[in-house]
Amino acid sequence: MKILLTNFHYGRGGGHDTYIGVIARGLASRHQVFVAAPATSRLYAHAMAIPNVSALALEFPAKLKDVRRMVPAWRALRDLLERERFDIVHVNGSPDHRLLMFSMMGMKGPRPRVVWTKHNSIAIKHDFLTRVRATRATDVVIAVSDSTADFVNDSVYGAKPVAVVKNGVDIDAFQPASAADVAQARAALLGESQAGKLVVGTVTGFDWYKGTMDMVAAVAALPAAQREQFVVLVVGVEPNEDQWREIDALGMREQVRVAGFVEDVKSYIRAFDIGFVVSYAIETVSFACREMMAMGKPVIVTRYAGLPENIDEGTDGWIVPPHDPSALATALAQILAQRDALGAMGRRARAKAEREFSLRDFIDQTEQVYLQQLPKSPPAAS
Repeated sequence: MKILLTNFHYGRGGGHDTYIGVIARGLASRHQVFVAAPATSRLYAHAMAIPNVSALALEFPAKLKDVRRMVPAWRALRDLLERERFDIVHVNGSPDHRLLMFSMMGMKGPRPRVVWTKHNSIAIKHDFLTRVRATRATDVVIAVSDSTADFVNDSVYGAKPVAVVKNGVDIDAFQPASAADVAQARAALLGESQAGKLVVGTVTGFDWYKGTMDMVAAVAALPAAQREQFVVLVVGVEPNEDQWREIDALGMREQVRVAGFVEDVKSYIRAFDIGFVVSYAIETVSFACREMMAMGKPVIVTRYAGLPENIDEGTDGWIVPPHDPSALATALAQILAQRDALGAMGRRARAKAEREFSLRDFIDQTEQVYLQQLPKSPPAAS
Protein backbone atom coordinates (compact mmCIF):
# COMPACT_ATOMS: atom_id res chain seq x y z
CA MET A 1 0.00 0.00 0.00
CA LYS A 2 0.91 3.62 -0.45
CA ILE A 3 -0.21 5.47 2.68
CA LEU A 4 -0.36 9.19 3.50
CA LEU A 5 -0.67 10.18 7.17
CA THR A 6 -1.60 13.82 7.82
CA ASN A 7 -1.59 16.17 10.80
CA PHE A 8 -2.29 19.90 11.00
CA HIS A 9 -0.45 21.05 14.17
CA TYR A 10 2.28 23.63 13.67
CA GLY A 11 4.25 22.94 16.85
CA ARG A 12 3.78 20.06 19.25
CA GLY A 13 0.79 17.95 18.38
CA GLY A 14 0.68 15.99 21.63
CA GLY A 15 -0.86 12.55 21.25
CA HIS A 16 -1.32 13.10 17.50
CA ASP A 17 2.46 13.21 17.09
CA THR A 18 2.90 9.99 19.03
CA TYR A 19 0.04 8.26 17.22
CA ILE A 20 1.18 9.10 13.69
CA GLY A 21 4.85 8.49 14.44
CA VAL A 22 4.10 5.03 15.85
CA ILE A 23 2.02 4.06 12.79
CA ALA A 24 4.61 5.40 10.35
CA ARG A 25 7.47 3.58 12.04
CA GLY A 26 5.47 0.37 12.41
CA LEU A 27 4.32 0.17 8.78
CA ALA A 28 7.35 1.61 6.96
CA SER A 29 9.01 -1.78 6.54
CA ARG A 30 6.09 -3.26 4.59
CA HIS A 31 4.36 -0.30 2.91
CA GLN A 32 5.22 3.05 1.30
CA VAL A 33 4.52 5.57 4.06
CA PHE A 34 4.37 9.36 3.73
CA VAL A 35 3.78 11.84 6.57
CA ALA A 36 2.49 15.32 5.71
CA ALA A 37 2.71 18.03 8.37
CA PRO A 38 3.79 21.67 8.63
CA ALA A 39 7.54 22.16 8.34
CA THR A 40 7.59 23.82 11.77
CA SER A 41 5.92 20.90 13.53
CA ARG A 42 7.47 18.42 15.90
CA LEU A 43 5.87 15.63 13.87
CA TYR A 44 7.63 16.71 10.68
CA ALA A 45 11.01 16.68 12.47
CA HIS A 46 10.31 13.23 13.87
CA ALA A 47 9.10 11.86 10.52
CA MET A 48 12.30 13.07 8.87
CA ALA A 49 14.22 10.77 11.21
CA ILE A 50 12.16 7.59 10.61
CA PRO A 51 13.83 5.20 8.15
CA ASN A 52 11.89 4.52 4.94
CA VAL A 53 9.31 7.25 5.66
CA SER A 54 8.90 10.23 3.33
CA ALA A 55 8.26 13.44 5.29
CA LEU A 56 6.37 16.13 3.35
CA ALA A 57 6.16 19.76 4.45
CA LEU A 58 2.50 20.66 3.99
CA GLU A 59 0.23 23.15 5.72
CA PHE A 60 -3.45 22.77 6.55
CA PRO A 61 -4.76 26.33 7.11
CA ALA A 62 -8.22 26.34 8.64
CA LYS A 63 -9.00 29.76 10.13
CA LEU A 64 -10.51 32.78 8.37
CA LYS A 65 -7.32 34.75 8.94
CA ASP A 66 -5.51 32.09 6.88
CA VAL A 67 -7.84 32.32 3.88
CA ARG A 68 -5.12 33.57 1.52
CA ARG A 69 -3.09 30.44 2.22
CA MET A 70 -5.97 28.01 1.72
CA VAL A 71 -6.00 27.90 -2.10
CA PRO A 72 -2.21 27.26 -2.42
CA ALA A 73 -2.46 24.58 0.27
CA TRP A 74 -5.44 22.98 -1.47
CA ARG A 75 -3.58 22.94 -4.80
CA ALA A 76 -0.44 21.50 -3.21
CA LEU A 77 -2.39 18.65 -1.63
CA ARG A 78 -4.37 17.96 -4.82
CA ASP A 79 -1.14 17.85 -6.86
CA LEU A 80 0.33 15.43 -4.30
CA LEU A 81 -2.73 13.16 -4.49
CA GLU A 82 -2.69 13.11 -8.30
CA ARG A 83 1.05 12.50 -8.47
CA GLU A 84 1.40 9.79 -5.82
CA ARG A 85 -1.95 7.97 -6.22
CA PHE A 86 -2.18 6.97 -2.55
CA ASP A 87 -4.24 3.95 -1.61
CA ILE A 88 -5.00 5.33 1.85
CA VAL A 89 -5.04 8.84 3.28
CA HIS A 90 -5.31 8.79 7.06
CA VAL A 91 -6.38 12.16 8.46
CA ASN A 92 -6.21 13.07 12.14
CA GLY A 93 -8.05 16.35 12.64
CA SER A 94 -10.64 18.67 11.15
CA PRO A 95 -8.23 21.03 9.30
CA ASP A 96 -6.40 18.28 7.39
CA HIS A 97 -9.65 16.38 6.82
CA ARG A 98 -11.35 19.52 5.45
CA LEU A 99 -8.47 20.36 3.12
CA LEU A 100 -8.42 16.78 1.84
CA MET A 101 -12.14 17.00 1.07
CA PHE A 102 -11.64 20.11 -1.07
CA SER A 103 -8.51 18.68 -2.71
CA MET A 104 -10.34 15.54 -3.85
CA MET A 105 -13.03 17.57 -5.61
CA GLY A 106 -12.26 17.40 -9.31
CA MET A 107 -8.95 15.60 -8.87
CA LYS A 108 -7.73 13.52 -11.79
CA GLY A 109 -7.56 9.77 -11.33
CA PRO A 110 -9.03 7.53 -8.64
CA ARG A 111 -9.43 9.05 -5.21
CA PRO A 112 -7.80 7.42 -2.18
CA ARG A 113 -9.74 5.70 0.56
CA VAL A 114 -9.99 8.02 3.56
CA VAL A 115 -9.51 6.95 7.17
CA TRP A 116 -10.26 9.46 9.92
CA THR A 117 -9.24 8.96 13.54
CA LYS A 118 -11.29 10.60 16.28
CA HIS A 119 -8.71 11.37 18.96
CA ASN A 120 -10.69 13.41 21.46
CA SER A 121 -14.04 14.00 23.11
CA ILE A 122 -14.71 17.37 21.47
CA ALA A 123 -18.26 17.50 20.13
CA ILE A 124 -18.64 16.70 16.43
CA LYS A 125 -20.43 19.49 14.63
CA HIS A 126 -23.61 19.05 12.58
CA ASP A 127 -22.97 21.87 10.11
CA PHE A 128 -23.10 21.45 6.34
CA LEU A 129 -19.33 21.09 5.77
CA THR A 130 -18.99 18.48 8.51
CA ARG A 131 -21.84 16.49 7.01
CA VAL A 132 -20.23 16.64 3.58
CA ARG A 133 -16.91 15.57 5.07
CA ALA A 134 -18.60 12.62 6.77
CA THR A 135 -20.51 11.46 3.72
CA ARG A 136 -18.16 12.33 0.83
CA ALA A 137 -14.66 12.34 2.31
CA THR A 138 -14.67 9.53 4.89
CA ASP A 139 -14.69 5.79 4.29
CA VAL A 140 -14.03 4.50 7.81
CA VAL A 141 -13.51 5.99 11.26
CA ILE A 142 -10.99 4.75 13.81
CA ALA A 143 -12.06 5.38 17.40
CA VAL A 144 -9.30 5.15 20.02
CA SER A 145 -11.61 3.93 22.79
CA ASP A 146 -15.00 2.28 23.22
CA SER A 147 -16.47 5.53 24.55
CA THR A 148 -15.14 7.36 21.47
CA ALA A 149 -16.86 4.82 19.22
CA ASP A 150 -20.18 5.45 20.98
CA PHE A 151 -19.59 9.19 20.52
CA VAL A 152 -18.92 8.79 16.78
CA ASN A 153 -21.88 6.47 16.23
CA ASP A 154 -24.20 9.15 17.64
CA SER A 155 -22.81 11.80 15.27
CA VAL A 156 -23.04 12.67 11.57
CA TYR A 157 -20.48 9.89 11.02
CA GLY A 158 -22.89 7.29 12.40
CA ALA A 159 -23.53 5.70 9.00
CA LYS A 160 -19.82 5.00 8.48
CA PRO A 161 -17.97 1.88 9.68
CA VAL A 162 -16.25 2.52 13.01
CA ALA A 163 -13.26 0.43 14.10
CA VAL A 164 -12.06 0.60 17.71
CA VAL A 165 -8.24 0.53 17.77
CA LYS A 166 -6.93 1.55 21.17
CA ASN A 167 -3.57 3.26 21.36
CA GLY A 168 -0.59 0.95 21.79
CA VAL A 169 2.69 1.77 23.49
CA ASP A 170 6.20 0.37 23.18
CA ILE A 171 6.18 -1.95 26.17
CA ASP A 172 9.79 -2.93 25.46
CA ALA A 173 10.94 0.69 25.77
CA PHE A 174 8.57 1.50 28.65
CA GLN A 175 9.81 -1.13 31.08
CA PRO A 176 9.63 -1.18 34.88
CA ALA A 177 12.91 -0.03 36.43
CA SER A 178 14.92 -1.79 39.11
CA ALA A 179 14.68 -0.57 42.69
CA ALA A 180 18.19 0.87 42.38
CA ASP A 181 17.28 2.82 39.22
CA VAL A 182 14.09 4.12 40.87
CA ALA A 183 16.05 5.31 43.91
CA GLN A 184 18.63 6.99 41.67
CA ALA A 185 15.93 8.76 39.62
CA ARG A 186 14.15 10.01 42.75
CA ALA A 187 17.35 11.31 44.31
CA ALA A 188 18.36 13.07 41.10
CA LEU A 189 14.96 14.72 40.57
CA LEU A 190 13.88 15.42 44.14
CA GLY A 191 17.03 15.50 46.22
CA GLU A 192 17.85 13.24 49.14
CA SER A 193 15.55 15.09 51.55
CA GLN A 194 12.38 14.32 49.56
CA ALA A 195 13.35 11.04 47.91
CA GLY A 196 11.39 9.04 50.51
CA LYS A 197 8.09 10.87 49.97
CA LEU A 198 5.22 9.43 47.98
CA VAL A 199 5.65 10.76 44.45
CA VAL A 200 2.44 11.35 42.50
CA GLY A 201 3.38 12.10 38.92
CA THR A 202 2.08 12.78 35.45
CA VAL A 203 3.50 13.46 31.98
CA THR A 204 0.40 15.37 30.84
CA GLY A 205 1.51 18.86 31.90
CA PHE A 206 -0.65 21.77 33.09
CA ASP A 207 -3.03 22.27 30.17
CA TRP A 208 -6.31 23.32 31.79
CA TYR A 209 -8.31 20.26 30.75
CA LYS A 210 -5.73 17.80 32.11
CA GLY A 211 -6.86 18.54 35.67
CA THR A 212 -3.33 18.73 37.08
CA MET A 213 -4.35 21.66 39.26
CA ASP A 214 -7.05 19.42 40.73
CA MET A 215 -4.30 17.09 41.92
CA VAL A 216 -2.36 19.99 43.44
CA ALA A 217 -5.53 21.15 45.23
CA ALA A 218 -6.23 17.60 46.43
CA VAL A 219 -2.82 17.25 48.06
CA ALA A 220 -3.20 20.72 49.60
CA ALA A 221 -6.55 19.68 51.12
CA LEU A 222 -5.05 16.78 53.09
CA PRO A 223 -4.36 17.11 56.81
CA ALA A 224 -0.87 18.54 57.36
CA ALA A 225 0.64 15.23 58.48
CA GLN A 226 -0.54 13.50 55.29
CA ARG A 227 0.08 16.42 52.98
CA GLU A 228 3.74 16.61 53.90
CA GLN A 229 4.26 13.05 52.72
CA PHE A 230 3.48 13.87 49.05
CA VAL A 231 5.39 15.36 46.15
CA VAL A 232 3.60 16.16 42.86
CA LEU A 233 5.98 15.74 39.89
CA VAL A 234 4.71 17.10 36.55
CA VAL A 235 6.29 16.66 33.13
CA GLY A 236 4.95 18.63 30.17
CA VAL A 237 3.39 22.06 29.70
CA GLU A 238 4.48 24.31 32.56
CA PRO A 239 2.06 26.25 34.79
CA ASN A 240 0.95 29.63 33.53
CA GLU A 241 1.11 32.71 35.77
CA ASP A 242 -2.39 32.19 37.17
CA GLN A 243 -1.65 28.56 37.98
CA TRP A 244 1.60 29.49 39.76
CA ARG A 245 -0.34 32.05 41.81
CA GLU A 246 -2.85 29.36 42.75
CA ILE A 247 -0.05 26.93 43.65
CA ASP A 248 1.46 29.60 45.91
CA ALA A 249 -1.93 30.41 47.46
CA LEU A 250 -2.32 26.72 48.32
CA GLY A 251 1.14 26.68 49.89
CA MET A 252 2.27 23.99 47.46
CA ARG A 253 5.31 25.61 45.84
CA GLU A 254 7.76 23.29 47.64
CA GLN A 255 5.76 20.16 46.89
CA VAL A 256 5.17 20.72 43.18
CA ARG A 257 8.11 19.85 40.93
CA VAL A 258 7.82 20.88 37.27
CA ALA A 259 10.08 19.30 34.67
CA GLY A 260 8.64 21.06 31.60
CA PHE A 261 8.50 19.48 28.17
CA VAL A 262 11.01 16.66 27.56
CA GLU A 263 11.39 14.26 24.63
CA ASP A 264 12.04 11.18 26.78
CA VAL A 265 9.75 10.88 29.79
CA LYS A 266 10.96 7.49 31.02
CA SER A 267 13.54 8.77 33.50
CA TYR A 268 10.81 10.86 35.14
CA ILE A 269 8.20 8.08 35.25
CA ARG A 270 10.78 5.91 37.04
CA ALA A 271 10.62 8.31 39.98
CA PHE A 272 6.82 8.02 40.37
CA ASP A 273 5.11 5.89 43.00
CA ILE A 274 1.81 6.36 41.21
CA GLY A 275 0.78 8.15 38.04
CA PHE A 276 -2.26 10.26 37.34
CA VAL A 277 -4.29 11.37 34.31
CA VAL A 278 -7.22 13.33 35.71
CA SER A 279 -8.56 15.07 32.61
CA TYR A 280 -12.09 16.43 32.51
CA ALA A 281 -12.29 17.51 28.84
CA ILE A 282 -10.92 16.62 25.39
CA GLU A 283 -9.28 13.35 26.56
CA THR A 284 -9.82 9.84 25.18
CA VAL A 285 -7.76 6.80 26.20
CA SER A 286 -4.37 8.49 26.92
CA PHE A 287 -0.95 7.38 25.74
CA ALA A 288 0.42 8.82 28.99
CA CYS A 289 -1.68 6.51 31.16
CA ARG A 290 -0.63 3.46 29.18
CA GLU A 291 3.06 4.42 29.23
CA MET A 292 3.02 4.82 33.01
CA MET A 293 1.23 1.50 33.48
CA ALA A 294 3.75 -0.21 31.15
CA MET A 295 6.49 1.06 33.47
CA GLY A 296 4.78 -0.61 36.42
CA LYS A 297 3.01 2.38 37.92
CA PRO A 298 -0.59 2.16 39.13
CA VAL A 299 -2.51 5.18 37.83
CA ILE A 300 -5.32 7.41 39.09
CA VAL A 301 -7.73 8.34 36.29
CA THR A 302 -11.01 10.20 36.13
CA ARG A 303 -14.27 8.64 35.06
CA TYR A 304 -14.12 10.58 31.82
CA ALA A 305 -14.16 9.47 28.17
CA GLY A 306 -11.96 6.40 27.60
CA LEU A 307 -9.73 6.77 30.67
CA PRO A 308 -11.57 4.16 32.81
CA GLU A 309 -11.04 1.60 30.02
CA ASN A 310 -7.39 1.40 31.11
CA ILE A 311 -8.02 0.58 34.76
CA ASP A 312 -9.39 -2.25 36.89
CA GLU A 313 -10.23 -0.19 39.94
CA GLY A 314 -8.36 -1.19 43.06
CA THR A 315 -6.29 -3.70 41.07
CA ASP A 316 -3.96 -1.60 38.92
CA GLY A 317 -5.24 1.88 39.63
CA TRP A 318 -8.09 4.06 40.84
CA ILE A 319 -11.02 5.84 39.17
CA VAL A 320 -12.35 9.12 40.58
CA PRO A 321 -15.01 11.61 39.45
CA PRO A 322 -13.74 14.27 37.02
CA HIS A 323 -12.81 17.77 38.24
CA ASP A 324 -13.34 16.82 41.91
CA PRO A 325 -10.33 17.64 44.16
CA SER A 326 -12.23 16.45 47.24
CA ALA A 327 -12.68 12.94 45.77
CA LEU A 328 -9.03 12.96 44.74
CA ALA A 329 -7.98 13.88 48.28
CA THR A 330 -10.00 10.98 49.67
CA ALA A 331 -8.33 8.60 47.22
CA LEU A 332 -4.85 9.92 48.11
CA ALA A 333 -5.48 9.41 51.83
CA GLN A 334 -6.53 5.81 51.16
CA ILE A 335 -3.47 5.24 48.94
CA LEU A 336 -1.17 6.62 51.63
CA ALA A 337 -2.68 4.26 54.19
CA GLN A 338 -2.07 1.31 51.84
CA ARG A 339 1.31 2.36 50.49
CA ASP A 340 2.70 -1.17 50.91
CA ALA A 341 0.24 -2.40 48.26
CA LEU A 342 1.59 -0.13 45.51
CA GLY A 343 4.31 -2.54 44.38
CA ALA A 344 1.82 -5.33 43.69
CA MET A 345 -0.55 -2.92 41.95
CA GLY A 346 2.31 -1.73 39.76
CA ARG A 347 3.12 -5.29 38.76
CA ARG A 348 -0.50 -5.84 37.79
CA ALA A 349 -0.42 -2.60 35.77
CA ARG A 350 2.59 -3.92 33.88
CA ALA A 351 0.90 -7.28 33.30
CA LYS A 352 -2.12 -5.51 31.83
CA ALA A 353 0.13 -3.47 29.54
CA GLU A 354 1.69 -6.67 28.26
CA ARG A 355 -1.75 -8.19 27.61
CA GLU A 356 -3.62 -5.20 26.19
CA PHE A 357 -1.35 -2.29 25.23
CA SER A 358 0.90 -4.03 22.71
CA LEU A 359 2.37 -1.84 19.98
CA ARG A 360 2.32 -4.79 17.58
CA ASP A 361 -1.42 -5.28 18.07
CA PHE A 362 -2.02 -1.56 17.56
CA ILE A 363 -0.07 -1.53 14.29
CA ASP A 364 -1.61 -4.77 13.01
CA GLN A 365 -5.16 -3.62 13.79
CA THR A 366 -4.56 -0.26 12.09
CA GLU A 367 -3.13 -2.03 9.05
CA GLN A 368 -6.21 -4.24 8.89
CA VAL A 369 -8.45 -1.17 8.80
CA TYR A 370 -6.46 0.04 5.79
CA LEU A 371 -6.49 -3.32 4.02
CA GLN A 372 -10.25 -3.66 4.42
CA GLN A 373 -10.67 -0.45 2.43
CA LEU A 374 -8.79 -1.71 -0.62
CA PRO A 375 -10.68 -3.14 -3.61
CA LYS A 376 -11.06 -6.89 -3.39
CA SER A 377 -9.11 -8.79 -6.06
CA PRO A 378 -11.40 -10.79 -8.40
CA PRO A 379 -11.21 -14.55 -7.97
CA ALA A 380 -8.65 -16.29 -10.17
CA ALA A 381 -10.07 -17.89 -13.36
CA SER A 382 -10.44 -21.64 -13.07
